[in-house]
Amino acid sequence: MIGNFLQVTPQQLQELIASPETIDDLLYPEDEDSGIDIDKAWHGIHFMLTGEQYDGTPPFSDVIFATSTVGDDVGYGPARYLTAPEVSAVADALREVPRDDFAKRYDAAALTANDIYPQIWSGDEDLDYLLSWYDTLRDYYLDAASKGNAMLQYLN
Repeated sequence: MIGNFLQVTPQQLQELIASPETIDDLLYPEDEDSGIDIDKAWHGIHFMLTGEQYDGTPPFSDVIFATSTVGDDVGYGPARYLTAPEVSAVADALREVPRDDFAKRYDAAALTANDIYPQIWSGDEDLDYLLSWYDTLRDYYLDAASKGNAMLQYLN
């Protein structure tokens, strides 16, 4: 399961909500790459931000698992979305957790005990894996917020 994120304008999000059957065209365009993926790091990042397997408190719980959904199954369930103000709140929260602070939250035993996908947690190389993807995701949210964009999230 790969975690994917796509910035969309507020107008694109409203159009998608009005016509959810168009989601595949937006998520899987034929002629271009869209958004980013954070490989299988999505669950570990969520756990390190929230301390929870799937729940947590916004805005950190919204980084990976927004509560609003749109459309049908796009891989592993429907896409989730954040409005532009919600993206801004997530970006503000992530701004307060730089790479070094995020790294201090790493606990391989806790990740393993909580059955955090992909169940590989053992040492520094796994922390490096999470840090790399955390940087990518954090930068993407900061960029989206600076542009006033909304965000789609989906697993495939």
